[in-house]
Amino acid sequence: MSDILDNIYVVLVEPQNAGNIGASVRAMKNMGISHLRLVNPVEYRDVEDQKKLGYRSQEITAQSREFPSLSAALADISLVFLTTTREGKWKKDFLLPRKAAKMALERAAKEKVAVVFGREDSGVTIDESQLANYCVFIPMAGSYPSLNLSQAVLVMLYEIFTQSKSKIQPVSFPKVAPRKNFERLDDNIWGLVKELEMREPDNGLFHRSLRRALNRTRFTNADIAVFDRFCKQVRWYIANRTVVRPKEEP
Repeated sequence: MSDILDNIYVVLVEPQNAGNIGASVRAMKNMGISHLRLVNPVEYRDVEDQKKLGYRSQEITAQSREFPSLSAALADISLVFLTTTREGKWKKDFLLPRKAAKMALERAAKEKVAVVFGREDSGVTIDESQLANYCVFIPMAGSYPSLNLSQAVLVMLYEIFTQSKSKIQPVSFPKVAPRKNFERLDDNIWGLVKELEMREPDNGLFHRSLRRALNRTRFTNADIAVFDRFCKQVRWYIANRTVVRPKEEP
C-alpha cells in the first residue's frame, strides 16, 4: 500500500508562515506521505520555526519542490482535490474528507493525486479553484469554521492513511491524462472559440463552465488527442472557407 501513498501529493498555495509549513511536513511524515509541493512560499527551508515544528521530518522539506503557479504544480497530476471552507458558484462537487480519501486511493494505484490547500488568509482564487476536480469540505462545530493550515493537512492525510490500511480496490479505468494536457485542451478549445468570434470575455461564464466540464471527464491522452485533432480540422476549415474553388467541367 506504500506505493499508493507514494502517488499522493500535498500542494500548499502561497503559505505565509514557515511554522505552518513545518507543522504540515510533520503531519505528512506521521501519515506516510512524502511528496510536498509549494506555490510561491515564504522562505522556509532553513527557518527555525519550520525546523522546530517539522521535527524529524526534514527529509520531506529537503525534497520539497517549489512552483511559480498552481497550474505548474499540478501539471503532471491526474486527480485534484481542493480543501476549502468557502462555498461559491464555481466551487461544486463538495466531498467530505472520508469520501475524498477513498476516491484518492482508488486512483492513486495508477495516477498521481494531489490534495491542495489554499492560502491561510484567503484560500484560492476562482481561477485556481477551476483546476480542481473536486472540492473537499471539512465539517466543524462552532461559529468560527476555520482550521489552521497544518490541522487541515492532518485531517485529510489521516483519512487517506487510515483507509490505505483497508482493502480498497483500484479503479479499472484507463489512466487519466495529466492536468497539463487538460490545460492544453482548454487553451485549444478556448482559442478556437475566440477565432469563431464568440463574444465572451476571458474567464467569463462560458470559459469557466468549459473548464468545469473538462474537470468532470476521465479523458485519457488518446481522448484529448481526438479533440485536439477536431480543433485543428475546424481551424483548417476557417482558413480555407473563403477560397474560391474552380468549377468542375461539365
